[in-house]
Amino acid sequence: MISMRKIIFPLGLALLLVMVQAVSYAATVKDTLVDKTPQEIIKDYIKAIGGEEKISSIKTIVLVMEAEIQGMKIEIDTNRDMEGMRLMQQMVVDGNVIQKTVVKDNEGYMSAMGQVKSLSADELETLKTNIYAFPELYYEEMGFTVNKGENATIKGEDAYTIIVTNSAGLESTEYFSVATGLKLKMVADVAGDVEFDEYQEVEGIMFPMKVTISNPMLPVPMETHVVSIQVNEPLDNSLFE
Repeated sequence: MISMRKIIFPLGLALLLVMVQAVSYAATVKDTLVDKTPQEIIKDYIKAIGGEEKISSIKTIVLVMEAEIQGMKIEIDTNRDMEGMRLMQQMVVDGNVIQKTVVKDNEGYMSAMGQVKSLSADELETLKTNIYAFPELYYEEMGFTVNKGENATIKGEDAYTIIVTNSAGLESTEYFSVATGLKLKMVADVAGDVEFDEYQEVEGIMFPMKVTISNPMLPVPMETHVVSIQVNEPLDNSLFE
């Protein structure tokens, strides 16, 4: 049995961090796709999930997901406050919080197994990106650079690739469906591969209801499933303590 400590930290990173590198196993797509700039790919994605006006109207999101590893059921609760630039995520097993991450007031910490770790400047910069439910809309505002990568095939589907570098110099590589514009996958250097599936509309916005995480620290790929999503609901300040 893999230890709890080895599970929860990679899982927390997979759900929060966007430190990714190019995918070596993604097959190259034939040069028959329409050539698009990274900005056009992002624009198509924003349109596919609901449009810029709808996305920019999001002030808060409460997301509850469930997963299971080796018979252990995990609940992942994420609270995002875009107006107050606050983030709280916790993992719960049998009613007990086993990991919690908080970002607010340009500071943050991660606690797990009785230990508390302050976030470094680079970690904080990366996690601040995840305060946004859809950070792609704010890449330019946050000073990110975006470049085009090689077209790829993800699970048999043609995909455009963009490479994003944040203000801390951390890269991410993201894959978007040519057919639908939706994000299919990202690959995290620390957190592992993250795949997005089963998009459904909630409050006029398309959310992936299934997220699969593959990480060397996890014994098998872990599927997380959305239980509930609340958009623009008031958030209690105590959540971010």
